[in-house]
Amino acid sequence: MQQFFSHTFWKALLIIGVLYGLGLVGYLTSLSGALLVGVYFVTTLLAWKHLDKAMYLVFIELFCNPHGVLFQTDVSGFSVTLRMAIFGGVMTGWGIGWLTKKYKPALSDDRAHIFLFLAMAASMGFIIGVLARDPFVVFSDGNAYLYLLYLLPILSVRWNHEHRHDLLQILAAGALWVAGLSFLLLFIFSHFGEGILQVTYYFFRDLRVAEITALNGGAYRIFLQSQVFTILFGWILLAMAGSGYKRQWLMGLGAVVIAVVLLALSRSFWVGLSVATLFLLVVLYRSVKPSLRTVARFGGWMFATVLLSLGLLIAIALFPFPGKGITGASLVDSLKERTTDSQDVGISSRWNLLLPMLTEIRTSPFVGHGFGTSVTFKTDDPRARELRPDGMWTTVAMEWGWLELWIKMGILGPIGFLYAAYELTRRLLAYTWTEQAWLGYGLISGIVFLFATHFFSPYLNHPIGLGYLLFLVPFLPNKKQAVSAGTVLFEELLSVKQPVGVLTSKES
Repeated sequence: MQQFFSHTFWKALLIIGVLYGLGLVGYLTSLSGALLVGVYFVTTLLAWKHLDKAMYLVFIELFCNPHGVLFQTDVSGFSVTLRMAIFGGVMTGWGIGWLTKKYKPALSDDRAHIFLFLAMAASMGFIIGVLARDPFVVFSDGNAYLYLLYLLPILSVRWNHEHRHDLLQILAAGALWVAGLSFLLLFIFSHFGEGILQVTYYFFRDLRVAEITALNGGAYRIFLQSQVFTILFGWILLAMAGSGYKRQWLMGLGAVVIAVVLLALSRSFWVGLSVATLFLLVVLYRSVKPSLRTVARFGGWMFATVLLSLGLLIAIALFPFPGKGITGASLVDSLKERTTDSQDVGISSRWNLLLPMLTEIRTSPFVGHGFGTSVTFKTDDPRARELRPDGMWTTVAMEWGWLELWIKMGILGPIGFLYAAYELTRRLLAYTWTEQAWLGYGLISGIVFLFATHFFSPYLNHPIGLGYLLFLVPFLPNKKQAVSAGTVLFEELLSVKQPVGVLTSKES
């Protein structure tokens, strides 16, 4: 429990609560502009004085706020958001520290090379986009890649064991906040009347925190993009369970993660979960080499965790106060319908989009078309057909994530992400030969999950995906340890030698 629930965890939860409270104030009043100015100056001062704490704030906001717009204001027709205010503050504070020689990013550090191809691809996307279309459209489409500039302050901090401990607690705080918010929304929408439901729906929709969809039988789909971080936290928990840690409290936390997955009803999540689960179970089996009895016990533990997650959802939905709630059958029917309905408009529209995207790739496969590129396809979405009866729809945001990277940044876009994943994975392998093997396996499984999910829902070209990749940088061992881990892994596969050593804070 100490890995995740110490002082930093509770401080992070408090900060998240304050951010949501300020979001409510900004939503109900005209103070959003003043709040953003205040956040900017506070963050600037924090980054100048304590750059590591400023990066803590960056990740706290990212993990709990999917689109970064808990509060926002218009400036000459341009929307300024909370995430932008924090970004501007951190970069300003870091910039002042850099000019005064207080901070110096370790750009010669081999960690900076991880994102080299990705930075080149993003630059190409901006240049080609600006040359071909409205710069405002280009910026609106590609501004997420500016998140990579956080690499400068990250590489200006000497991350130690205490820092990494804090970051794990921040991830746990964000993951459990999102889970708690998901359960709260389930409770509200299964127990209260139309008036409260309307207010709640519009508040979370306008702040782009949650998507709430009514299903058959009175059930609801509660989807938050930030649920990704609950799942990413879940990989660490699963790796710990597979490594033999005490499973009583892991079962409870695992049930929370699985309940969030069921509540989200996201097919893209299910794809990522399938691929990453298979990956993690294979590597754990090869490294631990468990007996048949151990495998059976682990399978029983997993089955009990799933049952506990179902019980948690049913208990929330059927809680007798203050109203009747929904029936357990409606929850099961909703899950069954979401799993088996091949005629869903989301599926058909995604397949209709595939051919036009492939056509765009063929016209410029090497350098791409730049940010702001749109694709026209025929959609079956009834909301779109209300505006366009013929169903022809033009979009800049595309569902096939890897193809979108290729369209807008050329072949260097997918290569840049794959290279970053390879380098991050290679370095994180150093943990798998230490007492912290669970951490290496969990973080690497998170990469696999994101990259698999990105096939059908774009997460990598969003601060969510980019932020997770940057989050991994402080956990990377030095180059010597990473190369050594790779050598040991190869030798172990050939049954030459057994792993030794522990990655200590001094070595990191």
